[in-house]
Amino acid sequence: MPRAERPAVGDGFDGGGRVMYAACALSQFLVAAGASVVTTMGPALREANGLRASWLPSAVLVYVLALGLLVLPLRLLIRRTRPLPVLILGLWLFVQSSVALTLVSGAPAFLAFRAVQGAGAAALTATALALVLALDLDLDGQRPDRLLLVWSAVVVAGFGTGLAAGAVVGADWRWALWANVPLTATAGIPLVRLLRSTRRRDKAVGAGAGAGAGDGDGGDGVGVGQGEEAQDAAA
Repeated sequence: MPRAERPAVGDGFDGGGRVMYAACALSQFLVAAGASVVTTMGPALREANGLRASWLPSAVLVYVLALGLLVLPLRLLIRRTRPLPVLILGLWLFVQSSVALTLVSGAPAFLAFRAVQGAGAAALTATALALVLALDLDLDGQRPDRLLLVWSAVVVAGFGTGLAAGAVVGADWRWALWANVPLTATAGIPLVRLLRSTRRRDKAVGAGAGAGAGDGDGGDGVGVGQGEEAQDAAA
């Protein structure tokens, strides 16, 4: 990952690192819930989209396949570019596909937008992994194994919440998908703000370092010129 997009490691969990970790964990909660929510939505979902009961596993499969196949290429893309564009892409795809799933009719369109939702989930997952791995988890007495345990628990909780939400909503199944809009914004807005502020700060630091290097080079040039003039005068 480019240095300009790395979290401020020196801030640790006393600064933006804690907020960044929480926002990344929430994004993965939503990714896990999005995978499982359609499995228990029941007859109302199938009637609205012409889905047979035997097709519901396919709605989960296309989501998981898109997530699994794209997360690694997107992770590599983040290493070559920056996480912010991938994050914005993931937020846009996940929110737009969640809304589209409540509006389309027909099994092919529903499955297609589930795949788009999985692509958005892959972008969110790749960004979250990149940001969390860039944090210095040893600062301030924070144990990496404890934080990874919390991360795993959040993912499991998201999967279980998706199953429960799908079973509870019943005929109002669209609300479970519309809820992705405010929840995704809750996770995404802090991450976007932190990445932009970190980028601006690193640019300012880089500009200051460049100016300092230029002053140093100018000082050396004057010193060399003065030395040569002194040698000429002595000669």
